[in-house]
Amino acid sequence: MPVLPIEDYQTGDRIAFTEEFKKMKPPLFHEGVEPLKAEAWVLVIEKLFEVFSSIETQRVQLAAFTLKDEVSEFEGLKQGNMTVAEYEAKFIELVRFVSHIVDTNYKKARKFEGGLCNAILEKVNVLKLPKYMDVLDRALMSKANLASHNRPFE
Repeated sequence: MPVLPIEDYQTGDRIAFTEEFKKMKPPLFHEGVEPLKAEAWVLVIEKLFEVFSSIETQRVQLAAFTLKDEVSEFEGLKQGNMTVAEYEAKFIELVRFVSHIVDTNYKKARKFEGGLCNAILEKVNVLKLPKYMDVLDRALMSKANLASHNRPFE
């Protein structure tokens, strides 16, 4: 049977395809974002894909089934009390595991922008910047501007 992109499978076929992959007992990745554990997980998944007939698109979607905490953490990621630099570092750390969610520069920019705290988001959002790096640059500048305006007069 030729390998079809997972979206070309009928719903029943897609489920059967996923069930076949699950029979191989892929490791679930829910260990946090520790580099050594992440690399070990990637190596095991790559070994499974060497014997499981699939194409790249299917592999991304199948691997996503094994990413539990990272997908949830990425989807709920907000700047909160983090600095813009800390938020950006966490964002990039998680993007490594969920690149299928932000597979274009535009999606990456929107997701990053959406997680910014309101004071910075209000300054950046109106610009409708299409590139992630532009959103990051404006967020850093906005934070610096806000910090300088909040200093007490000396």
